Amino acid sequence: MKKLLTIFMIIISSLAWAGCSQKEDVATPPETINIGVMPDVESIPFIIAEKNGYFAREGVKVNIEHFKSAQDRDSALQSGKLDGVITDIVAVVFANEGGFDLRMIAKNDGNIELLAGPESGIKSVEEIKGKDIGLSTNTIMEYSLDKMLADAQLAPADINKVAVPQLPTRLEMLQGGKIDAAILPEPLAGLAVKNGALVLNSTDRMAHKAGAIAFTGKSLKENAEAIKAVFRAYNEGVAYLAREPVAGYADFIIETQGFPPDIKDSLQLPQYSQAELPDEKIVAQVVQWMQAKKLIKGSYEYKDLVDQTVLIRK
Repeated sequence: MKKLLTIFMIIISSLAWAGCSQKEDVATPPETINIGVMPDVESIPFIIAEKNGYFAREGVKVNIEHFKSAQDRDSALQSGKLDGVITDIVAVVFANEGGFDLRMIAKNDGNIELLAGPESGIKSVEEIKGKDIGLSTNTIMEYSLDKMLADAQLAPADINKVAVPQLPTRLEMLQGGKIDAAILPEPLAGLAVKNGALVLNSTDRMAHKAGAIAFTGKSLKENAEAIKAVFRAYNEGVAYLAREPVAGYADFIIETQGFPPDIKDSLQLPQYSQAELPDEKIVAQVVQWMQAKKLIKGSYEYKDLVDQTVLIRK
């Protein structure tokens, strides 16, 4: 009897050990990485990565959240509903100034253009002196405009800045002659050109882009490997966009991003690059611009705003 009891206990122990071993072998479901995007061209490599299954191929679950306004996107970010966003250096500095830990991982390739209205008669940046220019104030749009003015040896005081936060309204005012010029991102800039506006300058021409892809410090700490996988998939999306004609996916992009249907013929996509760190000089210049405008009190260095571990190549 004693021998039988001993054998029984050994069997029970073996089954228990086997059960524990099986539990240890079961892979933990991957965390879902939530990324907030706007209806812009900067987000398209992520959209393509999702469509083509690149995230799944890299073993990461990604949920792309679409927002119509930066305010709604940033509210979701700060409430912890998002891990990352397609944004810009100005917004990242503002977040950190407000005590929210947001770190840039890479630049993005969005293009911002300064456009003269169809009936304005303006042919160069120098000719906008004394004119009404539509923009959103204290944003990357205003920073980019001020940079273009400086390149033309003009000062911000040389023009009349008209605050028009809503992009569709700004486009409508430009086309209707209610403002002389406007600063607009793609794809609306392309639609404006299609309707007769003239490109005076752009962040592409200046090779001075202040867009960024950023993730929260919390997510970087907790999901570092998953975020690295996200950017590997992003790079696959960039490679796809480089080799495939726009016509093959334009309808999908327009529908997914909520672009106006009539934008198809004027849709201009940037020449996307593999994910790379933001330019250190541009980051410094944005911080200096914000300090000069007294938008921030803090002083921020590159290392305070940029995470340099995600894009390390093996």
